Amino acid sequence: MEELKKVSSGIKSLDELLGGFKSPAILLIAGTTGVGKTIMSLQMLSEASGLGEKTLYIPITTSKKEKLRMYHSTLDFFDDSFEVHPINRQLSEKDPLTTLIEIGNVIESVKPDRLVIDPITPMGFGFVEQERRRFYYTLDSMLQERDMLTLLVGELVKSELHRSVVSHLSDGIIYLSRGDSGSRADHYMEFIKMRGIDPGKRSEITSRKYLYDITSGGFTVYPPIKPEKDFRLEDLRVEAGIPGLDTMLGGGLLKYSSTLIAGRPGTGKKIFGMQFIYHGLENGEPGLIITFEDSPHQLLMDAKRIGWDLEPFLKSGLLQFICTHPGNIYPAEHSVRIKNTIEKIHARRVFFDGINNLEMSISDNLKLRAYIHSLTSHLKSKNITSVFTTEMIPSGGPGNERIDVAFLMDSVVVLNNSKAKNRRYMCIIKSRGTKHRRSVKEYAITEDGIKLRTDTLI
Repeated sequence: MEELKKVSSGIKSLDELLGGFKSPAILLIAGTTGVGKTIMSLQMLSEASGLGEKTLYIPITTSKKEKLRMYHSTLDFFDDSFEVHPINRQLSEKDPLTTLIEIGNVIESVKPDRLVIDPITPMGFGFVEQERRRFYYTLDSMLQERDMLTLLVGELVKSELHRSVVSHLSDGIIYLSRGDSGSRADHYMEFIKMRGIDPGKRSEITSRKYLYDITSGGFTVYPPIKPEKDFRLEDLRVEAGIPGLDTMLGGGLLKYSSTLIAGRPGTGKKIFGMQFIYHGLENGEPGLIITFEDSPHQLLMDAKRIGWDLEPFLKSGLLQFICTHPGNIYPAEHSVRIKNTIEKIHARRVFFDGINNLEMSISDNLKLRAYIHSLTSHLKSKNITSVFTTEMIPSGGPGNERIDVAFLMDSVVVLNNSKAKNRRYMCIIKSRGTKHRRSVKEYAITEDGIKLRTDTLI
Protein backbone atom coordinates (compact mmCIF):
# COMPACT_ATOMS: atom_id res chain seq x y z
CA MET A 1 0.00 0.00 0.00
CA GLU A 2 1.39 3.37 -1.03
CA GLU A 3 1.88 5.99 1.69
CA LEU A 4 0.97 9.67 1.55
CA LYS A 5 3.90 11.93 0.72
CA LYS A 6 4.73 14.91 2.90
CA VAL A 7 5.13 18.05 0.78
CA SER A 8 5.66 21.72 1.56
CA SER A 9 2.60 23.92 1.29
CA GLY A 10 4.83 26.59 -0.25
CA ILE A 11 4.22 28.97 2.68
CA LYS A 12 6.87 28.70 5.40
CA SER A 13 4.70 29.86 8.30
CA LEU A 14 1.94 27.45 7.27
CA ASP A 15 4.41 24.56 7.15
CA GLU A 16 5.61 25.45 10.66
CA LEU A 17 2.02 25.23 11.86
CA LEU A 18 0.83 22.11 9.99
CA GLY A 19 4.08 20.35 9.21
CA GLY A 20 3.29 20.57 5.48
CA PHE A 21 0.56 18.95 3.37
CA LYS A 22 -0.02 15.32 2.49
CA SER A 23 -0.16 14.28 -1.16
CA PRO A 24 -2.13 13.05 -3.01
CA ALA A 25 -5.01 15.03 -1.54
CA ILE A 26 -7.75 17.49 -2.43
CA LEU A 27 -7.81 20.65 -0.34
CA LEU A 28 -10.45 23.39 -0.43
CA ILE A 29 -9.37 26.99 0.19
CA ALA A 30 -12.66 28.78 0.89
CA GLY A 31 -13.74 32.30 1.78
CA THR A 32 -15.39 35.44 0.50
CA THR A 33 -13.97 38.08 -1.84
CA GLY A 34 -10.77 39.86 -0.84
CA VAL A 35 -9.45 37.47 1.81
CA GLY A 36 -6.42 36.30 -0.22
CA LYS A 37 -7.51 32.93 -1.59
CA THR A 38 -5.90 33.48 -4.99
CA ILE A 39 -2.69 34.97 -3.56
CA MET A 40 -2.39 32.00 -1.23
CA SER A 41 -2.83 29.46 -4.03
CA LEU A 42 -0.46 31.31 -6.39
CA GLN A 43 2.23 31.40 -3.72
CA MET A 44 1.82 27.66 -3.17
CA LEU A 45 2.20 27.06 -6.91
CA SER A 46 5.15 29.44 -7.33
CA GLU A 47 7.13 27.92 -4.48
CA ALA A 48 6.37 24.37 -5.63
CA SER A 49 7.41 25.23 -9.17
CA GLY A 50 10.68 26.65 -7.85
CA LEU A 51 11.31 23.34 -6.08
CA GLY A 52 10.92 21.41 -9.32
CA GLU A 53 7.29 20.29 -9.13
CA LYS A 54 5.16 20.28 -12.28
CA THR A 55 2.44 22.81 -11.51
CA LEU A 56 -0.79 23.75 -13.26
CA TYR A 57 -3.07 26.75 -12.67
CA ILE A 58 -6.60 26.65 -14.07
CA PRO A 59 -8.31 30.00 -13.43
CA ILE A 60 -12.05 30.16 -14.12
CA THR A 61 -12.16 33.72 -15.43
CA THR A 62 -13.24 36.18 -18.08
CA SER A 63 -9.70 37.66 -18.26
CA LYS A 64 -7.15 36.72 -20.88
CA LYS A 65 -4.00 34.79 -20.00
CA GLU A 66 -1.73 37.79 -20.66
CA LYS A 67 -3.79 40.06 -18.38
CA LEU A 68 -3.64 37.50 -15.58
CA ARG A 69 0.14 37.31 -15.85
CA MET A 70 0.39 41.13 -15.63
CA TYR A 71 -1.62 41.14 -12.42
CA HIS A 72 0.27 38.22 -10.94
CA SER A 73 3.70 39.67 -11.80
CA THR A 74 3.12 42.46 -9.23
CA LEU A 75 3.54 39.82 -6.52
CA ASP A 76 7.15 39.53 -5.34
CA PHE A 77 7.03 35.74 -5.01
CA PHE A 78 5.44 35.10 -8.42
CA ASP A 79 7.19 32.49 -10.57
CA ASP A 80 5.71 32.34 -14.07
CA SER A 81 7.25 28.95 -14.80
CA PHE A 82 4.04 27.11 -13.92
CA GLU A 83 1.51 26.20 -16.60
CA VAL A 84 -1.59 28.43 -16.87
CA HIS A 85 -4.75 27.28 -18.68
CA PRO A 86 -7.68 29.73 -18.29
CA ILE A 87 -11.27 28.50 -18.72
CA ASN A 88 -14.05 30.91 -19.60
CA ARG A 89 -16.26 31.51 -16.58
CA GLN A 90 -19.50 31.83 -18.57
CA LEU A 91 -18.79 28.49 -20.29
CA SER A 92 -18.10 26.78 -16.97
CA GLU A 93 -21.43 28.01 -15.56
CA LYS A 94 -23.54 26.99 -18.57
CA ASP A 95 -21.73 23.93 -19.91
CA PRO A 96 -19.93 22.08 -17.09
CA LEU A 97 -19.60 18.89 -19.17
CA THR A 98 -17.44 20.64 -21.80
CA THR A 99 -15.48 22.27 -18.96
CA LEU A 100 -14.92 18.86 -17.37
CA ILE A 101 -13.56 17.45 -20.62
CA GLU A 102 -11.27 20.48 -21.04
CA ILE A 103 -9.90 20.11 -17.51
CA GLY A 104 -9.30 16.40 -18.07
CA ASN A 105 -7.42 17.05 -21.31
CA VAL A 106 -5.11 19.70 -19.86
CA ILE A 107 -4.35 17.56 -16.79
CA GLU A 108 -3.53 14.61 -19.05
CA SER A 109 -1.25 16.86 -21.12
CA VAL A 110 0.66 18.52 -18.24
CA LYS A 111 0.57 15.65 -15.70
CA PRO A 112 1.04 18.06 -12.78
CA ASP A 113 2.26 17.29 -9.27
CA ARG A 114 0.21 20.21 -8.01
CA LEU A 115 -3.00 21.66 -9.45
CA VAL A 116 -5.04 24.77 -8.59
CA ILE A 117 -8.57 25.37 -9.91
CA ASP A 118 -9.62 28.93 -9.05
CA PRO A 119 -12.52 29.19 -8.29
CA ILE A 120 -14.33 25.87 -8.39
CA THR A 121 -17.72 27.11 -7.16
CA PRO A 122 -19.08 28.82 -10.33
CA MET A 123 -18.96 25.61 -12.33
CA GLY A 124 -22.45 24.48 -13.31
CA PHE A 125 -23.98 27.50 -11.56
CA GLY A 126 -26.89 27.57 -13.98
CA PHE A 127 -27.92 23.96 -13.37
CA VAL A 128 -30.09 22.35 -10.73
CA GLU A 129 -28.37 21.05 -7.61
CA GLN A 130 -28.63 17.39 -8.59
CA GLU A 131 -26.79 17.98 -11.88
CA ARG A 132 -24.15 20.13 -10.16
CA ARG A 133 -23.52 17.37 -7.63
CA ARG A 134 -23.15 14.84 -10.43
CA PHE A 135 -20.59 17.14 -12.06
CA TYR A 136 -18.54 17.44 -8.87
CA TYR A 137 -18.59 13.70 -8.24
CA THR A 138 -17.27 13.12 -11.77
CA LEU A 139 -14.58 15.78 -11.28
CA ASP A 140 -13.61 14.17 -7.97
CA SER A 141 -13.21 10.76 -9.62
CA MET A 142 -11.00 12.31 -12.30
CA LEU A 143 -8.81 14.09 -9.73
CA GLN A 144 -8.51 11.00 -7.53
CA GLU A 145 -6.96 9.08 -10.44
CA ARG A 146 -3.94 11.39 -10.36
CA ASP A 147 -1.06 11.26 -7.87
CA MET A 148 -1.12 15.00 -7.19
CA LEU A 149 -2.01 17.70 -4.66
CA THR A 150 -5.15 19.52 -5.80
CA LEU A 151 -6.11 22.92 -4.38
CA LEU A 152 -9.67 24.00 -5.09
CA VAL A 153 -10.49 27.66 -4.45
CA GLY A 154 -14.09 28.21 -3.36
CA GLU A 155 -16.14 31.41 -3.14
CA LEU A 156 -18.10 30.43 -0.03
CA VAL A 157 -19.17 31.92 3.27
CA LYS A 158 -18.69 29.71 6.30
CA SER A 159 -22.38 28.84 6.63
CA GLU A 160 -22.36 27.38 3.09
CA LEU A 161 -19.56 24.91 3.75
CA HIS A 162 -21.70 22.16 5.26
CA ARG A 163 -24.09 22.31 2.28
CA SER A 164 -21.42 22.35 -0.40
CA VAL A 165 -20.63 19.01 -2.03
CA VAL A 166 -17.06 20.29 -2.63
CA SER A 167 -16.54 20.37 1.15
CA HIS A 168 -17.52 16.72 1.50
CA LEU A 169 -15.19 15.65 -1.30
CA SER A 170 -12.18 17.52 0.15
CA ASP A 171 -9.53 16.01 2.42
CA GLY A 172 -8.98 19.36 4.05
CA ILE A 173 -10.71 22.74 4.26
CA ILE A 174 -8.88 26.01 4.93
CA TYR A 175 -11.32 28.86 5.56
CA LEU A 176 -10.24 32.52 5.25
CA SER A 177 -12.22 35.47 6.60
CA ARG A 178 -12.04 39.12 7.65
CA GLY A 179 -13.08 40.63 10.96
CA ASP A 180 -13.11 44.18 12.27
CA SER A 181 -10.82 44.95 15.21
CA GLY A 182 -11.40 48.58 16.12
CA SER A 183 -10.07 50.68 13.24
CA ARG A 184 -8.34 47.71 11.61
CA ALA A 185 -9.59 44.73 9.63
CA ASP A 186 -7.92 41.50 10.71
CA HIS A 187 -7.63 38.33 8.62
CA TYR A 188 -8.35 34.94 10.16
CA MET A 189 -7.55 31.40 9.01
CA GLU A 190 -9.40 28.32 10.23
CA PHE A 191 -8.79 24.65 9.49
CA ILE A 192 -12.29 23.20 9.32
CA LYS A 193 -10.84 19.77 8.68
CA MET A 194 -7.41 18.47 7.76
CA ARG A 195 -6.84 14.78 7.13
CA GLY A 196 -3.35 13.39 7.43
CA ILE A 197 -1.98 15.70 10.13
CA ASP A 198 -0.58 14.45 13.42
CA PRO A 199 -3.58 13.21 15.47
CA GLY A 200 -2.04 14.81 18.55
CA LYS A 201 -2.18 18.23 16.89
CA ARG A 202 -5.52 17.88 15.12
CA SER A 203 -7.79 19.08 17.93
CA GLU A 204 -5.52 22.04 18.71
CA ILE A 205 -5.19 23.11 15.08
CA THR A 206 -8.87 22.77 14.19
CA SER A 207 -10.17 24.46 17.35
CA ARG A 208 -8.74 27.95 16.90
CA LYS A 209 -8.47 30.86 14.48
CA TYR A 210 -5.07 32.03 13.28
CA LEU A 211 -4.29 35.59 12.25
CA TYR A 212 -2.63 36.04 8.88
CA ASP A 213 -1.40 38.89 6.71
CA ILE A 214 -1.18 39.45 2.96
CA THR A 215 1.48 41.60 1.31
CA SER A 216 3.14 41.71 -2.11
CA GLY A 217 5.77 39.46 -0.53
CA GLY A 218 3.21 36.77 0.12
CA PHE A 219 1.00 35.14 2.67
CA THR A 220 2.06 34.87 6.33
CA VAL A 221 0.27 32.98 9.12
CA TYR A 222 0.87 34.02 12.73
CA PRO A 223 0.36 31.20 15.21
CA PRO A 224 0.28 32.35 18.85
CA ILE A 225 3.59 32.06 20.63
CA LYS A 226 3.64 29.32 23.25
CA PRO A 227 6.02 28.02 25.91
CA GLU A 228 8.78 25.71 24.77
CA LYS A 229 8.00 22.02 25.14
CA ASP A 230 9.45 20.10 28.10
CA PHE A 231 11.29 23.14 29.46
CA ARG A 232 13.14 23.23 32.77
CA LEU A 233 13.41 26.40 34.82
CA GLU A 234 16.92 27.36 35.93
CA ASP A 235 16.78 28.13 39.66
CA LEU A 236 19.37 30.89 39.49
CA ARG A 237 19.48 34.59 40.33
CA VAL A 238 20.60 37.44 38.10
CA GLU A 239 21.52 40.96 39.13
CA ALA A 240 19.00 43.64 38.23
CA GLY A 241 21.81 46.17 37.81
CA ILE A 242 20.31 48.63 40.29
CA PRO A 243 22.36 48.92 43.49
CA GLY A 244 20.32 47.94 46.53
CA LEU A 245 17.44 46.34 44.66
CA ASP A 246 19.00 42.87 44.56
CA THR A 247 19.16 42.89 48.37
CA MET A 248 15.48 43.81 48.56
CA LEU A 249 14.71 40.89 46.23
CA GLY A 250 16.59 38.37 48.33
CA GLY A 251 19.62 38.09 46.07
CA GLY A 252 18.41 39.32 42.69
CA LEU A 253 15.80 38.49 40.06
CA LEU A 254 15.00 34.86 39.39
CA LYS A 255 16.51 34.05 36.00
CA TYR A 256 13.21 33.02 34.41
CA SER A 257 11.10 35.75 36.03
CA SER A 258 9.06 38.62 34.63
CA THR A 259 9.09 41.90 36.57
CA LEU A 260 6.60 44.73 36.14
CA ILE A 261 7.76 48.27 36.89
CA ALA A 262 4.69 50.44 37.49
CA GLY A 263 4.68 54.17 38.03
CA ARG A 264 3.43 57.54 36.91
CA PRO A 265 5.32 59.61 34.29
CA GLY A 266 8.67 60.86 35.51
CA THR A 267 9.34 58.10 38.03
CA GLY A 268 12.15 56.53 35.94
CA LYS A 269 10.48 53.40 34.56
CA LYS A 270 12.34 53.58 31.23
CA ILE A 271 15.67 54.23 32.97
CA PHE A 272 15.03 51.22 35.19
CA GLY A 273 14.57 48.97 32.15
CA MET A 274 17.53 50.39 30.25
CA GLN A 275 19.75 49.97 33.30
CA PHE A 276 18.62 46.34 33.58
CA ILE A 277 19.53 45.73 29.92
CA TYR A 278 22.87 47.59 30.12
CA HIS A 279 23.98 45.61 33.15
CA GLY A 280 23.29 42.39 31.27
CA LEU A 281 25.16 43.58 28.17
CA GLU A 282 28.21 44.39 30.26
CA ASN A 283 28.17 40.79 31.46
CA GLY A 284 27.80 39.33 27.96
CA GLU A 285 24.04 38.72 28.12
CA PRO A 286 22.30 39.58 24.81
CA GLY A 287 19.36 41.94 25.27
CA LEU A 288 16.20 42.96 23.39
CA ILE A 289 14.44 46.30 23.91
CA ILE A 290 10.80 46.59 22.79
CA THR A 291 9.36 50.09 22.75
CA PHE A 292 6.51 52.07 21.22
CA GLU A 293 7.31 55.73 21.88
CA ASP A 294 11.02 56.08 21.10
CA SER A 295 13.22 55.36 18.11
CA PRO A 296 16.43 53.35 18.57
CA HIS A 297 18.43 56.52 17.87
CA GLN A 298 16.67 58.43 20.65
CA LEU A 299 17.16 55.56 23.11
CA LEU A 300 20.85 55.39 22.22
CA MET A 301 21.24 59.14 22.83
CA ASP A 302 19.30 59.01 26.13
CA ALA A 303 21.45 56.12 27.33
CA LYS A 304 24.65 57.90 26.37
CA ARG A 305 23.71 60.92 28.49
CA ILE A 306 23.65 58.63 31.52
CA GLY A 307 27.00 57.13 30.53
CA TRP A 308 25.75 53.94 28.89
CA ASP A 309 27.22 53.54 25.41
CA LEU A 310 24.95 50.99 23.74
CA GLU A 311 26.18 51.42 20.16
CA PRO A 312 29.04 48.87 20.37
CA PHE A 313 26.57 46.26 21.62
CA LEU A 314 24.17 47.12 18.79
CA LYS A 315 26.92 46.81 16.18
CA SER A 316 28.12 43.48 17.61
CA GLY A 317 24.59 42.04 17.54
CA LEU A 318 24.40 41.67 21.30
CA LEU A 319 21.57 44.24 21.44
CA GLN A 320 18.46 44.56 19.26
CA PHE A 321 15.50 46.97 19.20
CA ILE A 322 11.90 46.45 18.15
CA CYS A 323 10.32 49.90 17.90
CA THR A 324 6.77 50.16 16.55
CA HIS A 325 4.13 52.89 16.70
CA PRO A 326 1.28 51.44 18.81
CA GLY A 327 -1.30 52.40 16.18
CA ASN A 328 0.51 50.32 13.58
CA ILE A 329 0.87 47.13 15.60
CA TYR A 330 -0.49 43.89 14.25
CA PRO A 331 -0.39 41.95 17.55
CA ALA A 332 0.18 38.48 16.11
CA GLU A 333 2.97 39.74 13.82
CA HIS A 334 4.49 41.73 16.70
CA SER A 335 4.74 38.68 18.96
CA VAL A 336 6.31 36.61 16.16
CA ARG A 337 8.89 39.38 15.56
CA ILE A 338 9.76 39.27 19.25
CA LYS A 339 10.09 35.48 19.19
CA ASN A 340 12.25 35.49 16.05
CA THR A 341 14.53 38.27 17.32
CA ILE A 342 15.04 36.46 20.63
CA GLU A 343 16.05 33.32 18.74
CA LYS A 344 18.31 35.28 16.38
CA ILE A 345 20.42 36.95 19.09
CA HIS A 346 19.89 34.29 21.81
CA ALA A 347 18.55 37.01 24.11
CA ARG A 348 18.89 36.49 27.85
CA ARG A 349 17.22 39.76 28.90
CA VAL A 350 14.14 41.50 27.47
CA PHE A 351 12.89 44.99 28.28
CA PHE A 352 9.29 45.66 27.17
CA ASP A 353 8.59 49.37 27.66
CA GLY A 354 4.96 50.47 27.93
CA ILE A 355 2.37 47.69 28.14
CA ASN A 356 -0.28 50.43 28.26
CA ASN A 357 0.60 51.43 24.67
CA LEU A 358 -0.82 48.12 23.46
CA GLU A 359 -4.32 49.35 24.32
CA MET A 360 -4.28 51.28 21.03
CA SER A 361 -4.05 48.06 19.02
CA ILE A 362 -5.64 45.57 21.46
CA SER A 363 -8.70 47.36 22.78
CA ASP A 364 -10.24 44.25 24.34
CA ASN A 365 -8.84 43.88 27.86
CA LEU A 366 -9.09 40.07 27.83
CA LYS A 367 -7.17 39.86 24.54
CA LEU A 368 -4.53 42.23 25.92
CA ARG A 369 -4.07 40.04 28.97
CA ALA A 370 -3.91 36.95 26.76
CA TYR A 371 -1.18 38.60 24.65
CA ILE A 372 0.92 39.48 27.71
CA HIS A 373 0.37 36.03 29.24
CA SER A 374 1.48 34.21 26.08
CA LEU A 375 4.59 36.40 25.86
CA THR A 376 5.63 36.04 29.52
CA SER A 377 4.99 32.28 29.39
CA HIS A 378 7.19 31.94 26.31
CA LEU A 379 10.00 33.99 27.89
CA LYS A 380 9.80 31.96 31.09
CA SER A 381 10.06 28.68 29.18
CA LYS A 382 13.31 29.95 27.61
CA ASN A 383 14.69 31.07 31.02
CA ILE A 384 14.80 34.69 29.86
CA THR A 385 14.70 37.46 32.48
CA SER A 386 12.22 40.15 31.48
CA VAL A 387 11.22 43.61 32.70
CA PHE A 388 7.96 45.30 31.65
CA THR A 389 6.77 48.84 32.38
CA THR A 390 3.29 50.31 32.61
CA GLU A 391 1.57 53.52 33.62
CA MET A 392 0.04 53.27 37.06
CA ILE A 393 -3.40 54.40 38.20
CA PRO A 394 -2.84 56.53 41.34
CA SER A 395 -4.02 55.32 44.75
CA GLY A 396 -4.07 56.43 48.35
CA GLY A 397 -0.66 54.99 49.21
CA PRO A 398 2.14 52.57 48.26
CA GLY A 399 0.94 48.99 47.88
CA ASN A 400 -2.66 49.92 47.07
CA GLU A 401 -2.19 50.82 43.42
CA ARG A 402 -4.42 49.38 40.71
CA ILE A 403 -2.28 47.57 38.12
CA ASP A 404 -4.35 45.54 35.66
CA VAL A 405 -1.64 43.07 34.55
CA ALA A 406 0.14 42.64 37.88
CA PHE A 407 -1.24 39.12 38.36
CA LEU A 408 0.54 37.99 35.16
CA MET A 409 3.97 38.94 36.52
CA ASP A 410 6.34 37.20 38.91
CA SER A 411 7.40 40.46 40.56
CA VAL A 412 5.89 43.95 40.73
CA VAL A 413 7.85 47.06 41.69
CA VAL A 414 6.00 50.35 42.19
CA LEU A 415 7.74 53.70 41.71
CA ASN A 416 6.25 56.84 43.30
CA ASN A 417 6.93 60.56 43.35
CA SER A 418 6.40 62.54 46.54
CA LYS A 419 5.30 66.05 45.62
CA ALA A 420 5.61 67.26 49.19
CA LYS A 421 9.28 66.34 49.63
CA ASN A 422 10.29 66.19 45.94
CA ARG A 423 11.56 62.65 46.48
CA ARG A 424 11.04 59.28 44.85
CA TYR A 425 10.11 56.01 46.57
CA MET A 426 10.22 52.38 45.54
CA CYS A 427 8.21 49.48 46.92
CA ILE A 428 8.17 45.79 45.97
CA ILE A 429 4.54 44.71 46.29
CA LYS A 430 4.99 41.22 44.85
CA SER A 431 7.85 38.80 44.20
CA ARG A 432 6.85 35.22 43.53
CA GLY A 433 9.19 32.62 45.03
CA THR A 434 11.13 35.22 47.04
CA LYS A 435 10.94 36.44 50.62
CA HIS A 436 11.26 40.05 49.55
CA ARG A 437 11.30 43.10 51.75
CA ARG A 438 8.06 45.07 51.65
CA SER A 439 9.74 48.19 53.01
CA VAL A 440 9.60 51.48 51.11
CA LYS A 441 12.95 52.66 49.82
CA GLU A 442 13.94 56.08 48.60
CA TYR A 443 15.76 56.20 45.29
CA ALA A 444 17.29 58.85 43.08
CA ILE A 445 17.86 59.19 39.34
CA THR A 446 21.51 60.17 39.08
CA GLU A 447 24.02 60.65 36.28
CA ASP A 448 24.81 56.94 36.65
CA GLY A 449 21.19 55.74 36.64
CA ILE A 450 18.90 54.69 39.48
CA LYS A 451 20.37 54.31 42.95
CA LEU A 452 18.67 53.35 46.22
CA ARG A 453 19.35 54.82 49.64
CA THR A 454 20.74 52.29 52.09
CA ASP A 455 18.37 53.23 54.92
CA THR A 456 14.71 52.23 55.03
CA LEU A 457 11.95 54.82 55.00
CA ILE A 458 8.89 53.95 57.05
